[in-house]
Amino acid sequence: MINKKYLPSKNFLIALSITVVIIVIVIIFDSLQNNQGVYKNQGLAKGTSTTVAQINIDSDNDGLPDWKEALYGTDPHNPDTDGDGTNDGDEVAQGRDPLKPNTAPKGQEPNDKIDPKIIEQNEKIVNTFESLSDTDKFSRSLISDVIAAAPQDGALDENKTNSIITNALQRIPLKNYVGTTTINNLNLQKTDSTNLIKNMSDYSKSYFKETEKFRLIFGKDIALIISYISPNSTSTDKDVLAIINQYQTIVNNLIKMPVPVAIGYYDISYHLAIINDLEKIISMDKDMVGMKKGSVLSIFPSLSIYNTVTKDLSDNLSIVDSILKIQR
Repeated sequence: MINKKYLPSKNFLIALSITVVIIVIVIIFDSLQNNQGVYKNQGLAKGTSTTVAQINIDSDNDGLPDWKEALYGTDPHNPDTDGDGTNDGDEVAQGRDPLKPNTAPKGQEPNDKIDPKIIEQNEKIVNTFESLSDTDKFSRSLISDVIAAAPQDGALDENKTNSIITNALQRIPLKNYVGTTTINNLNLQKTDSTNLIKNMSDYSKSYFKETEKFRLIFGKDIALIISYISPNSTSTDKDVLAIINQYQTIVNNLIKMPVPVAIGYYDISYHLAIINDLEKIISMDKDMVGMKKGSVLSIFPSLSIYNTVTKDLSDNLSIVDSILKIQR
């Protein structure tokens, strides 16, 4: 059971997650609104420049991924957009225009050759994609997904779009964070019946002092980080780094403090777990604050793990409080 004394409230963590989701969705929908006409029936074959992500979804199985369908202005739901009997993927591979029907008699050279400048322009767009921010790549990938999912009349259903966004967020790979402290790093104190009461009392006081410091600042880091990386924010990283430094000081003190080894009375693994959870949070905070300002999407993997680690940390803190009979 999570001890709410330690964690920011559940509503607080949910609010943080929702805040980030809203920021990303706003970015995405701004992009969709700005480019909807460009991506739908106004492809590069008509001289329109656009940028989409290089993904491999091929909704109509014509050999032309949906992101290329958007580049060439073809229909991702129709394998032969121009209806001349050759699918879009084959036409592009042969240097033909998938929007222009071939009217040459059978056996003769097709007369629907595509302008080489269009191919060159499309290749340039694909190469430029790699220099985009993670958020821009994500939004453009979503644009391609939305195009593929849109009905034939071109209308974008908001519920369907939200579903696509949610599924895309769930596919973002998570990073593995681990603590670096081992039991050999702890200041273990031999304890027996002659010194058990004193050693446990001293440890309880030291443990309470450090964890109380932590409890008073817990959650401020992630709130500051979200503010810092949000687009158009004027926040700096100094306040976040100050919280990180405080966390690190607490970790150092937990490592140095004498921890009684009392068989059958206190399991030091909980003390070690608290340290490792704090180290994970510090690593996540450093990663998030080190992200390029405005690259909002990058916070999702760390934010997801942050919530999991804080729950585990809260559980471990509660267990030790219970063992030591500490009342906050």
